[in-house]
Amino acid sequence: MVIIFVFVPIAYTALLFASEAEINMSVTIFFISTVFITSLWNIFKKYREYKVGLQLSKMFLAIYVTIFAFATLYQRAGILYGQEISFSPVDALYFSVVTWTTLGYGDFQPTESLRLLAAFQALLGTFFIPMLIAAVLFSLQLKSQKHSLQKNTNGSKP
Repeated sequence: MVIIFVFVPIAYTALLFASEAEINMSVTIFFISTVFITSLWNIFKKYREYKVGLQLSKMFLAIYVTIFAFATLYQRAGILYGQEISFSPVDALYFSVVTWTTLGYGDFQPTESLRLLAAFQALLGTFFIPMLIAAVLFSLQLKSQKHSLQKNTNGSKP
C-alpha cells in the first residue's frame, strides 16, 4: 500500500518533469489501474471502518496519480497545439486535467498515437467522478445510520 499511495505519486510527479527518463506505458497503465481499483475497493469494501477522510484522501490521490501518469505519457509522446507538437510538462498536465474532466477546450489535441489513450483517460474520469460522489454519499449515509442507531439505543435505556 505504501508503494501505491506514496511512491507512485512521487514517481510520476518527478517523471513528468524529468524528460530524459524512460517510461513504460504498460507499467503506467498497471499503476493507474492499481491505484484506481484499490481506492474504490477501500471505499466500498471497508466501509464499516467509517474512516471517510482516509478513504476520500485515497480517492483524491488516485485522481492525482492518474492525471500525472497520463500527463507523463502525453509529455513523452507530445500533444498537438495547432500545427506544432508540444513536449512541455505544463501543457501535458493541462491536457491531462482537461481530458480527465472531459472538458475539452480544443486548444490541445492528442497525436494520432495517443487518441486511444486520451479516450481511455476520459472514460476513467467519467467513471471515477460519479464513483467519488457515490462513495461520499454512501459513507455519509452509513455514518448517519450508525449515529441514529446509537442514539436510539442510548435513548431507550433508562
